[in-house]
Amino acid sequence: MGEAFMPQDARTAFSRATELHRQGRYDEAIEIYRHLLKAQPTALDTQRLLTFALLQAGHPDEAMASARQACALHPTRAEAQMLMGAVFQVSRQWEKALVAFDAACALQPSAAEAHYLAGNTLSALGRHSDAVARYDRAVALDPKATEALANRARAYARLNRQNEALADCERLVGRQPNEAAPLVLKAGILLDFGHFAEAVIAAKSALELEPRQYEAHLLHGQGLEGQGRFEEARLAFNTALSCAPRHTDILARLAGLERRKNQPDRAAAICDTALALDPACTAILYERGEARRELGDVQGALADVNAALERWPDDAPALTLKARLMADLGDIERARSCIDAACRTDSHYPPAIYLRATDQLARGQWSEGWAGYESRSWFLPAPYETPSFRRWDGVEMPEELIVVGETHLPDLLLFARHLRSLADRGIATRLLTSARNVPLLSRVDARVLVQSDLTSVDISRPGLRWAPLGSLPGLMNPDPAKWPRPPYLTADPERVLRWRHLAEGEGANLHIGICWQEDPARTVDGGRSIPLEAFAPLAAIEGVSLISLQQGGAADQLERVSFADRIMKLDQPCDEDGVFLDSSGILQQLDVVVTCDSALCHLAGARGRPVFTALRAVPDWYWGLTEERSPLYPTMRLFRQKQAGEWGGVFASIATAVQDLVKERRAAAAARAAAQKAVQEAAAGVNEDEPLTQV
Repeated sequence: MGEAFMPQDARTAFSRATELHRQGRYDEAIEIYRHLLKAQPTALDTQRLLTFALLQAGHPDEAMASARQACALHPTRAEAQMLMGAVFQVSRQWEKALVAFDAACALQPSAAEAHYLAGNTLSALGRHSDAVARYDRAVALDPKATEALANRARAYARLNRQNEALADCERLVGRQPNEAAPLVLKAGILLDFGHFAEAVIAAKSALELEPRQYEAHLLHGQGLEGQGRFEEARLAFNTALSCAPRHTDILARLAGLERRKNQPDRAAAICDTALALDPACTAILYERGEARRELGDVQGALADVNAALERWPDDAPALTLKARLMADLGDIERARSCIDAACRTDSHYPPAIYLRATDQLARGQWSEGWAGYESRSWFLPAPYETPSFRRWDGVEMPEELIVVGETHLPDLLLFARHLRSLADRGIATRLLTSARNVPLLSRVDARVLVQSDLTSVDISRPGLRWAPLGSLPGLMNPDPAKWPRPPYLTADPERVLRWRHLAEGEGANLHIGICWQEDPARTVDGGRSIPLEAFAPLAAIEGVSLISLQQGGAADQLERVSFADRIMKLDQPCDEDGVFLDSSGILQQLDVVVTCDSALCHLAGARGRPVFTALRAVPDWYWGLTEERSPLYPTMRLFRQKQAGEWGGVFASIATAVQDLVKERRAAAAARAAAQKAVQEAAAGVNEDEPLTQV
């Protein structure tokens, strides 16, 4: 045993062991603790320290045996049961941990620590209301229990009880005015509620007290990121990293920031660096999985998420990512299973709630789906801006309602119809959207003002309310069957005339507009885009004129496909002065549009124009699960992949549908020609029978 036991002084040996323990020299400390316990087997403090040293040294089975021995030797001591519970917590056996902490509370009802630990376990189980009750008890027993107060604030936040959560934060700030920790907690909870600007202020206040507090820099960056101030956020994250170089959670935030800037390759590189530091870090495995998915490497992403779940099987972010990957692979049942598991693990995790909500909407469970759809407000970047005045509850009659537009163009086009419903109810309404969207959306309803800022609005008026555009179904009418029907969006007559030449010439040909790529960012695209070569069966049909409506970089494919000479390109600039202004007029000249799942198909649907939409195996919620017709747009037909990534069968079906249209066009033309000939022959016959007129 060496020098520690030479004086035969147990107290000196105990001090030596605890010092080794603090230094992280666990094996040496364990040897001394065990020697002490041989001399004094009932020394509970020594048994407790031995148990924790075994856990820290990576010997969970031996730690469990040590804790069981403590309980056997001290069956009436609350401390022994708490030790048992702590071991169960480390192994994530939450229910068993709770039993142990409850036993400790029964043995010593006045033990604030036992109630506090039970609260922590209940929080881990997602039972946040029960956790609050335990924290209440701990605080009542020990008013100075700051950790219980802090964790109660976190539990309140998980219950969406914002006022109580922030009140606890203020109590902590008041008790510890010179400590950064309460301000860090406050900043984190403000972030949870989407109050990014206030979170930045709280984090900066924490940094004034403790400039090297890495978590405050991290939260500061998150607040900036939530405001869309990405470069400032990157600087804050890098400062946090300089304060704590080996903290992989900072690298995870940096990787996530790169993804939001549509730089998944950079995100993956950051993750590779982090995994060299900690190969089993679930947050980094999750982030690399997200980056790989955006890079189109579904199998690589799946390997990362499975590695994360092997370490933490109930990690809600990893389960949610796996659900999306299963959808990418066309496996809706396994996707649902992962969503359910994520929601069981963390019933307040917004991405999991959102995925479950969109699945409910796809299945026509409208009321439940719209309720969960509200979780989209937690995403970055935010889907809409939050004004400073009161939000509309859908019941009261506001003096004026500001409808805040969604940032995702398909959602803008889909939900814009509800502006008519508001106007029909006599509600003075303005739509707030980006400047490029204003000209197009101004053609939804003349009674609704559409503008890009609120400079002309007195936002201090007590009767002013706001609501997100995408929340109107849940507030007004959840069932799409009762929504205003298309067409609810009109085209500018001048734009219609500008593109009239597209429908001229080529005799009785069917004029088909085609579009093959959505926004190229993987976070938006998600397998919706189609190689232009897949449209070849349409180019092979006689009597068809294909017109490219594709914009952006994907238009380069026109130079590479084998049937390039069969596709007409637009001969004038398109949509330069506003989103879809020209495209809306072009649709009037076409017989049908064939497109991937894109904003264009929503435009065609809103305009009431015929459109064939090619869908991936598990598409967005808009299109349901199996339907061939869209309940949202009556003029739309849906063509679905039977196997993820396989477009051949989809375009074979679309080609058949187009051939049917060509046949109908020819039959109609033949019928018109026959009718015209009959009229001419009838007229000729009448002329032959008439007597000559005498002059």
